[in-house]
Amino acid sequence: MNNFWNYSESFNVTRNLLLIQLLTELLMNQNNRITFTPAIKHCILPLLLSFTLASCKTLGTLSANRDLSNVSNELVLEINKFTYTIANEHDQFYSFIGVRALAMVHLAIHDIFNSRTSQYKTYHFKGSAPKIDPLAASITATKTILTEAYPDRKDTIAMVCEAWLQNIPHTSNRSEATAFGERLANNLIVFRKNDGHRKQGNYTPMTKPGNYRYTPGYDWVLKPDFSVARPFTLDSLTQFRSPAPPSIASQAYAESFEQVKTFGKKNSGARTTDQTDYAHWWAEFGEHSWNRIGRITARKKALPIVAANRMFALLNMNLYDLYLASLESKYHYDTWRPYTAIKNAALDGNAKTRGDRNWKPEMVTPPWPEYPSAHAATGAAGAEILTHIYGTAKVSFAMQSTTALPNSKTRYYSDLDEAANECADSRIMNGYHFGFATEEGKRQGRAIAKHTIKHFLNPNRYTDIRYGQK
Repeated sequence: MNNFWNYSESFNVTRNLLLIQLLTELLMNQNNRITFTPAIKHCILPLLLSFTLASCKTLGTLSANRDLSNVSNELVLEINKFTYTIANEHDQFYSFIGVRALAMVHLAIHDIFNSRTSQYKTYHFKGSAPKIDPLAASITATKTILTEAYPDRKDTIAMVCEAWLQNIPHTSNRSEATAFGERLANNLIVFRKNDGHRKQGNYTPMTKPGNYRYTPGYDWVLKPDFSVARPFTLDSLTQFRSPAPPSIASQAYAESFEQVKTFGKKNSGARTTDQTDYAHWWAEFGEHSWNRIGRITARKKALPIVAANRMFALLNMNLYDLYLASLESKYHYDTWRPYTAIKNAALDGNAKTRGDRNWKPEMVTPPWPEYPSAHAATGAAGAEILTHIYGTAKVSFAMQSTTALPNSKTRYYSDLDEAANECADSRIMNGYHFGFATEEGKRQGRAIAKHTIKHFLNPNRYTDIRYGQK
């Protein structure tokens, strides 16, 4: 919960409802019954509820006109943050469950919005529903998808979604809209059934110099079962496979080796204070940072609700596919991390590398092979998609990170490409990656993002792709 309170976003309905849920859990006795003291009953709960209802008024006021061009993006931002929060609390995105849920929620909402106005091509739904209340349908679709993904959180999900429903103006066809949202969501769930997002593949580390070996803290790897893994946008997982990395006997390898050995070492004196700060600041996964960047910039620029939701749909289905493609390349080449390479430099056959048996990275190395850098790919892809949405990379934002050092919680950017490049460089500074892996990650990430933008959720005729307006 701590990270949820730190974001520089409005005090809103989702946050308050989760606070109520937390208080409820704290008050639960051994018989699963809530015990209210007089103080709680007469003071704390009414105060929390008053905050919640005050927050909900924004949704109601801005939702009164069902012409979506005049509706605030606030509900979509709330849905994104709530979905993110449920996913993060589940496993901190150490699986494909969370990013898949984010993609499916926003794809369902995209199809609901565009079943009315056809501003953009839909993802899965074929047909039209011009008289459906899109907000009620979207809330119900969100509830349906999240409950299927996180059945243990069904009570929290139901409570938040019901509050949203109660605080948008009631329409005469509310029941028809909620039924439509549920049906569309269930159809998408069926479409994505057996997509392999929970299935792990087998892995046995090799011992040849250059091959990946387990790193401290892990005797396992995150490896999807590529035989059943199904992306959202790619024709195959090898469609954007990275080219082979430099040989461990090459000059290019030696140069990257020396760079990460020098700058990625724990407490390295070669790093500037700022390099250490952004090494930690960007350490959180792309699902954290780029969804948050999306919320902050969409609110700041008052991005229309249809365009804002499309941004999140493109961003998250691209993230899902990018991770699959990156991991496919990683296991195809199966290369060792700097932690292993630097300690075993005597085995690499390269006269220009000098090992250090005592070397440790600035941060604990993640449990999967090194090349290419998936994190660099997420940054480059996120910048590519947001640049497409806003029509420029010159987008400024200030943001906090869940992994930031205490003295450097907030960073400021005026350019999306600047943020993406710093994100990639952070992986050298924290000792995770060689420079050639981050460069390839950036190239692969942009290539997959361009593919996603070109082939999915395209604008229909006369639609301004930057703002979703006709």
